[in-house]
Amino acid sequence: MDFSDTPEEANFRAEVRAWLKANGSALQSTAPDELYTEADIARCRQWQRKKADAGYAHIVWPQEYGGMGGTWMQAAIFDQEERRLPRPFNYFSVGIGQCLPPIMNCGSEEQKQLIPRTLRGDLIWCQLFSEPNAGVDLAAVRTKAVRQGDGWQISGQKVWTSGAHVADYGILLARTDPELPKHKGLTFFVVDMRLPGVNVKPIKQISGHSEFNEVFLDAVQVPDSCRLGEVNQGWMVAMDALSAERFKRLNTRMPSMLSVLDLANSCNIEGTSAIARDDVRQYLAGALASKCALENFMSRMLTALSDGRELGSEASILKLMSCQLNQDLSAYTMDLFGAQGAILDEQTHALQDELYDAYLWTPGLRIAGGADEILMNIIAERSLGLPGEPRLDKGKAFKDL
Repeated sequence: MDFSDTPEEANFRAEVRAWLKANGSALQSTAPDELYTEADIARCRQWQRKKADAGYAHIVWPQEYGGMGGTWMQAAIFDQEERRLPRPFNYFSVGIGQCLPPIMNCGSEEQKQLIPRTLRGDLIWCQLFSEPNAGVDLAAVRTKAVRQGDGWQISGQKVWTSGAHVADYGILLARTDPELPKHKGLTFFVVDMRLPGVNVKPIKQISGHSEFNEVFLDAVQVPDSCRLGEVNQGWMVAMDALSAERFKRLNTRMPSMLSVLDLANSCNIEGTSAIARDDVRQYLAGALASKCALENFMSRMLTALSDGRELGSEASILKLMSCQLNQDLSAYTMDLFGAQGAILDEQTHALQDELYDAYLWTPGLRIAGGADEILMNIIAERSLGLPGEPRLDKGKAFKDL
């Protein structure tokens, strides 16, 4: 395929650059110790509102829902140009990238009214999927939703929920019929996180921060209007959200190549500048080539979407390869730091905060949104046509497992 801009895309890129220059000059990156503070959320909200006013909050979606009605290639161009700027942590990425797509595709008009409010930065979302006994095997969720009159009573526990402590809404997968096989007895809901019975408990991470949470649902009452999709058909809706999550994993918490090059220029190995060593330059050249290959692969996916074609396992391939590169590159930066990489002290090196944060985060990214093993099964079965692994639970009622 041709990776150069068409004349129309070149004009759009010029417009985006001009807008970002006029509106993004005062932006600042979020320091690790600023994550989830009120001040940083306010900065992110202000930037999100500016983008929404200009139509850049979601370029592909229709204008009636707060989008621009543009193409996926235009969305990629804006993302490429925006990534050149220092930006606050995006507290709206889970909502816009994972929670809103199933609402746009499967939601009622009432539910879709949450979309423009989110795009403007008024609402923060979380994803209530993983549980203590349902992480990699998401279909094993045990949170129950029981019919009560015109609504549902939801009880159970979720875990590893990013941003739940600041979220206004969440998307939730619950079991509504244990008599059916595990993939078929699930229903999908939109849940107001301020409802009585929703209790959020932050989890202390190895980094010292608390971005993840446990969420306990104690007889939470929701109306049937909060159901998304048909009863017992929630698995297909959940796959819509997970596909969107895997699609956005490129560049998530990945160290900036410029930062890695700056580090290689400033540190020494056995008395020699790291960047002067052949082995270091060879590794960095290979990492940059891999990153470019992933970006071109994503462009291929965007071209397919712009042409109206449906994607197969491409999102799984993108997520699998980008997270592997992310972890390898992050670990390599710690090797370049040497012994001082064991100490988190930004006074030791200006780049240490950024690179150390990426190093601590990357192992988890190979689990979030689909573990490597799950993604390889998807690729093997859907792209290569290989037989699926034997499953002892296939066709059995969930209550009998």
